[in-house]
Amino acid sequence: MTNRKAMVFQCLIILCLGTIFLIPFESQADVSFTFAFAGDTGQYGASFGSGQNGTGSFVNSAASLQALPPGLSFFVDDGDISYNGTSSNFPPTGNEVLWCNFVKTNIQPSLGANFPWIQVVGNHEDGNSTFAKDGYIDAFTSPNCLPKPPGIGFIPSTVGCPDASLYSGCYGREGYWDFPLDRPIARFVMIAGAEKIGNGTTTTTYSYCPLATCNNMSFAKRWSWLKGVIEQAKVNGEWVIIFDHKPCLSPDLATSCEGSGTFNGHNPGAQKWNLFFSEGVDLVINGHAHVHARSKQLTCWGTAEPVTSSVVGVVYSPDCVADDGSDSVYSRGRGVVNVIEGVFSQQNGQVNFTRADTNYFATAMSARPSPTVDPSVCCWINGSPADMNAGIGFGKVTVSAGQLSYTWQMSLESRFIGDQAPTFSDTFVIRNDLPAKTSTLYDSIAGFLTGHWISIAAVAFAACVSIIVMTLRIVGGRARKWPVLGSPVSSSQTPHLNPP
Repeated sequence: MTNRKAMVFQCLIILCLGTIFLIPFESQADVSFTFAFAGDTGQYGASFGSGQNGTGSFVNSAASLQALPPGLSFFVDDGDISYNGTSSNFPPTGNEVLWCNFVKTNIQPSLGANFPWIQVVGNHEDGNSTFAKDGYIDAFTSPNCLPKPPGIGFIPSTVGCPDASLYSGCYGREGYWDFPLDRPIARFVMIAGAEKIGNGTTTTTYSYCPLATCNNMSFAKRWSWLKGVIEQAKVNGEWVIIFDHKPCLSPDLATSCEGSGTFNGHNPGAQKWNLFFSEGVDLVINGHAHVHARSKQLTCWGTAEPVTSSVVGVVYSPDCVADDGSDSVYSRGRGVVNVIEGVFSQQNGQVNFTRADTNYFATAMSARPSPTVDPSVCCWINGSPADMNAGIGFGKVTVSAGQLSYTWQMSLESRFIGDQAPTFSDTFVIRNDLPAKTSTLYDSIAGFLTGHWISIAAVAFAACVSIIVMTLRIVGGRARKWPVLGSPVSSSQTPHLNPP
């Protein structure tokens, strides 16, 4: 019994001392990180044979790349990556590595050689022969270009991507990653809505729609996968952020709610957004439209489903607006916020001030030096046209358990109307006002221990000292009374079986 007791007390000592050193760990509530993003990042303006040294957005791309600040956890290129193909009088493929080297040259001085650069397919690199072919997504994500960053934990779609190469898989098309890996507070989902991807004979249409609505089994499988990914993130208490190149609502001149056609009388692009509304997605990030825009917080489309490829198919309904965003503060769970970031290098887009879609946006900006659309101003601010200095840039979001905090960062001024004029800026916050959720009991305990670790460590230390002293006394006392096992027992050492 003595040896057993001694072993028990020794184990207690180890556990007590181990507790002291394990107390000051990080809980979910303490995690935060910052990422940046933009679509339409490429180099319009370079001419064939110029060695990529053209003007226009070649300079713009370099300016935005160099403006990315240190401290970012990753950057997401949300499609229309380089334009280094038929759009710029280059061959349709073969120039992807030139773009990748261009990116590395411009970001590595401030962000380092191993900075995570994440890419999402856009229509310029989907391989679709009916549009400009400016490289191919699998070449952009190849090992000698800008491959999948190893540290993000990308999980591919379970539906599969049959058009993809073996080394890329669904990366760049469809999948998600939870971040940070060791204590995730946000789930990032990349999809390829309304893209027909394939650089050869095999093409895949990436659309999302319930079977009962569109009567298309392929779309239904992708819709079910997307629904499950969103719902699981919500159960885990994570923010849900979607990257999808093509928007459905847009305040520009030409972008429509594309859905790869009409199926059973419905637009899959609109049905995908119905899923975002019903599942409570926090933030949807698009490119494609060459403007910056930030929506109001939305719960629905309005009275009619937008018609695919129509710029007049949206009907504005005030009932769909949960928060107009005029104070730049939203509350989580009330609706979806949509950001379009298409001016990383492009400055040819314009705001359409009479389009119904525009009323769903709190802010919008064109980087065009001289807008031609009446009233010839750059911007839309809380329901009214406005003019100010404007330019190209990107979005930046800081994520914590308590909020998403967004800032639009200008990298180069392209419209200047005077020193006394205001300069366009945009910020907003989505505050997590919902009851706190944690993915495990460990997170709840971690939050308490982290906040009180000094007091708990002092108590634990005092308790351990008491146990150590008690153990020494007991073990020492027993050692004086009891013989060591295996030693001869003298008559004077024989214990009494009964009290004397």
